[in-house]
Amino acid sequence: MTTTEIRNTITTWSNWASDPHIQRYDIALLKIWIQFERFISELIITYSTGHSSEKGYLPTLKIQFQDEAQFNAFMREGNKKYVEYLSKIEKLSKHIFVNDPFDVIFLDVTNKNAYEQLKALRNYIAHESGEAKSKLINLCFSGNTNNFLEPNDFLITREQSTRNTYYTYYITIIQNIVDLLVDPPA
Repeated sequence: MTTTEIRNTITTWSNWASDPHIQRYDIALLKIWIQFERFISELIITYSTGHSSEKGYLPTLKIQFQDEAQFNAFMREGNKKYVEYLSKIEKLSKHIFVNDPFDVIFLDVTNKNAYEQLKALRNYIAHESGEAKSKLINLCFSGNTNNFLEPNDFLITREQSTRNTYYTYYITIIQNIVDLLVDPPA
C-alpha cells in the first residue's frame, strides 16, 4: 500500500461522509483507520525484510528477517493465525530498528495521543462494548461520562488547539504519520 492509496482512501471516504444526505464521519474514519492500519502493517514488513519505502527511506536494522513468513512467525503469538501488528509494532519495533521509524507515532506526544484516541474510536465504532466505551471516555472525554458523545457527533465538534473538527484533526495526524514513516526528516 502506498501513500497515494492512503490519500485516495481519505479523499473518497471524506467526500462520502461530507455528503449532506450521509454525514457519517464515524464510518469514514473507521474505513480510513482500517487502511492506515494495513499501511503500517505492510510497512513494517517492508522495512523488517530490508526493503525501502516508496520514498527510498531504508531504516537501519538490528535484526533482518529473510521474508514476510519469517517475520510473521516472529510476530505471531501462540496459535493465532493473525498478527496484531499495531500492538506488536509498539512493543517490538524498537528491537528491530536502530532508529525506530515508528517512533513518530509513539514518542511524539501529539501523535501518540491522537493515535490512542483513534484506536479507542475505532474500537467503539466497531464493537460498542462497555469496555470500548470506557476507554473512549477516558481518552477522548477526560474520563467524564457526562461529556460523552457518540463518535459521529464527537467527530464534528472542534478540537481546541487547531479549531478544526476532530475528524479533520485526526485525518491530518494520519496523513502526517504516513508521510513521516516513509520519509522521515534527516
